[in-house]
Amino acid sequence: MEKAFEGVCPNVLKNPYIPHFPLPTQAIFLGMHQSERWRGRVFRALYGGAAGGGKSEALLMGAAQYAWKYSEFAGIVFRRTYTDLAQPGALMDRALEWWLPRRVAWDGTNKIFRFPSGAKVAMAYLKGPNDHLRYQSAAYHYTAWDELTQWGTPRQYEYVGLSRVRRLEGSTIPLRTLAASNPGGPGHIWVMRMFVGGVDPVTGEEIKPEYPYVPARIEDNPFLDKGAYIESLSRLHPTVRDQLLKGDWHAREPGDYFRSEWFGPLLDPEENCFDDSECVRVRWWDLAASERPDAKRTAGVLMARHINGVRVIEHAVAFRATPGKRDDLIVKQARIDGPNVYVGIEIEPGSGGLAQFYALEKRLKGLGFKVVGAKPREQLKDERDAYLMREPNTLAAKAARADPVASCLERGYQRRGECPDTGSPWWGLDRGKALREQRDGIRLFYGPWVRDYLTELESFPDIDLCDYVDATSGAWAWLEIHGKRLQKPPVVPKKQKVGKNQFDMHPEEREELKKRERLYKPL
Repeated sequence: MEKAFEGVCPNVLKNPYIPHFPLPTQAIFLGMHQSERWRGRVFRALYGGAAGGGKSEALLMGAAQYAWKYSEFAGIVFRRTYTDLAQPGALMDRALEWWLPRRVAWDGTNKIFRFPSGAKVAMAYLKGPNDHLRYQSAAYHYTAWDELTQWGTPRQYEYVGLSRVRRLEGSTIPLRTLAASNPGGPGHIWVMRMFVGGVDPVTGEEIKPEYPYVPARIEDNPFLDKGAYIESLSRLHPTVRDQLLKGDWHAREPGDYFRSEWFGPLLDPEENCFDDSECVRVRWWDLAASERPDAKRTAGVLMARHINGVRVIEHAVAFRATPGKRDDLIVKQARIDGPNVYVGIEIEPGSGGLAQFYALEKRLKGLGFKVVGAKPREQLKDERDAYLMREPNTLAAKAARADPVASCLERGYQRRGECPDTGSPWWGLDRGKALREQRDGIRLFYGPWVRDYLTELESFPDIDLCDYVDATSGAWAWLEIHGKRLQKPPVVPKKQKVGKNQFDMHPEEREELKKRERLYKPL
């Protein structure tokens, strides 16, 4: 019997650092890495679902499995913040309870357990966006991530959990990155897509997970006072209750600022595109300049405002690029959008931001595109232009700019009567009206970019990256001030000598300008 169990879950029976027999689901989770499919690769899996299923204990058992006998074993266990790591009953507290009485040394300064075998298991947290860079030279056989959905993006998990997990040639210690989590939190969507799968709430397509997932239930844990715990969970918000009690990954926690249902049904771009004579369009860019995978992205959101008031987000794009490549991509996107779309550029604080804006403005205007930007405070001519003033790059400032956008979005949802009657004065005023007749709100075109766009918006402000949110706020603010003007063809000079105004243009751009001159030449 013992031999059969050892084949399913190795190094657990008689392990002095695992104080009780693992639950059946824990044993399955801790033995899945033995599959031939993962031979020589980093094994990844998720254990979780309902609260009280023994998730944290499963991660500590995973650390003790090979720390028991292998002197070279190195592991690390992560939480999002130090408070989460050190609070009573959490990972560090549980590990101290398990291991200190069994002659495991504890380095409280560096938060490292040293086992009698010589193995080491560290306790750590990754709160800041660049905290993972502390581990650039580290190497581990095992990384564990408790409450994985608390990380808004997968980049820290991918960086440490893959690039830092390695072993010396000839070592037999398996390479593992194990995680545990309840549903909900800023990283709910990416964790669900990676491990759980199901039906995409935006596109309706079936999502096939990349890595194994072992669901945990409260009923599986004999050490828990189930009656009292279930009673306490039953008092929570229905969405949170379903996530924690049932482990339901499709019961999504509502966003603080943006929610996908407020956009209403996604619109078909072919059937619902406004004529240029009916609306004003702007593609607003929030700029960045780096190709590093953890860097801020350059994001551009194309938004149209109909003369009657409704707004439509027609497209969104985000990328990481160096300054030169970034500017080329912005020009390329302007060509795709067409000459009747304003190109809006967020001006960063300081003289460098102005120089960046002027360089792009010169290039785009030379090609016949209309360029607008957020004005520095000393250039404000109208107090309303403060909508576009670039405030300090803090989360509080981003939230302040996003607040009126979220209000407009929710107001349109209520005006269309797509929610229960809230008693608001505008409930149902646009009910049943065609898109062009709606007076308020923000709608969304269908496209392959929508899933990532909505994921970021719904996770704000708990997500580290909020480039789409910044670009959306900029487009909304500019249209709030200038959205009632109707589109006009761009003014292209009749003659431009290459030697005077186009000396720094790319030859292809000069040819394009000549074509535009012929296109808009008066009859």
